[in-house]
Amino acid sequence: MKESHQNWNVESLWEQLIPLLPGISIEVLARTDSTNTALLDRVRSESRSGSAPSYGRRAHDMQPCLLVAEHQTHGRGRLGRAWLSSPGSSLTFSLALSLQPGDWSGLSLAVGCAIAEALEPWAQLSPGAKPRLTLKWPNDLWLDERKLGGILIETVPAGDRRMAVIGVGLNIKELVLSNKDASASDDADPDSTNSPASPFNTGFAALTELRPGCSGPQALALIAPALVRAVLDFEQHGFAAWAQAYAQRDLTLGRPVTAGSIEGISEGISPQGELLVRTPSGALQTISGGEVSVRLACGPAADAAPRISPGLSPTSP
Repeated sequence: MKESHQNWNVESLWEQLIPLLPGISIEVLARTDSTNTALLDRVRSESRSGSAPSYGRRAHDMQPCLLVAEHQTHGRGRLGRAWLSSPGSSLTFSLALSLQPGDWSGLSLAVGCAIAEALEPWAQLSPGAKPRLTLKWPNDLWLDERKLGGILIETVPAGDRRMAVIGVGLNIKELVLSNKDASASDDADPDSTNSPASPFNTGFAALTELRPGCSGPQALALIAPALVRAVLDFEQHGFAAWAQAYAQRDLTLGRPVTAGSIEGISEGISPQGELLVRTPSGALQTISGGEVSVRLACGPAADAAPRISPGLSPTSP
């Protein structure tokens, strides 16, 4: 790991976060494998012969931590997918904190809502206007119907609680990939295609399209406080408080989707954050997380198109 060389205004951000999460620390690295992996390694149980498992190698490993990487070399997304990142072109960070919600269902959806609202507040939209930032179940953020970023949440036992590590990766500005980089990427998003026949635009989105001139540090300053508040609210009240906000930005709602072997029309989400799909037979299928991949149906042309991601990873490191 290398120390950061950019100005992330850490002191100012820390002053905003410390009242929300006492004991939180902020670390910014120029380069690391994966922010999620780095934080998980700090708190993962270590089995020692003849002794009980210890949770964290040092006492401060159990304290909240916001870890930012300007460049991730082995960022991870869902289902083991790799993510590409480039210094200055992406924002990749992870937040680790101890949580004990009554139900973990829908946490990634609540996190997505908080990030979208931080970057595109409803109060700033014209009356009747649709948001440009939308959410694709279960963990993607889209801008103008192109993928902007993703969320990856992992947990590890920590005594009678669990440490949650919430990774976020966003494209800040366009990342131009070489052929070598493109062929090495396996973060194939089936909904973002290069097909002219696709109802979705070509490629991936960048935050500067929504907020011109926005940098990684500026985006983090907007997102981090909102993310912390959302997670603490979720711990107390669960996903129910976020259901309406998610529905307002639901990318799949009313559209054909494929979830594993199930095809149909998305009817939104359940109170627990599950995807609801109405199949051609009229049955309403409930899709939970795990190994399910949800794809917007874009037709044969889109399915045949090359799928290359310039997306970054944090976890989405």
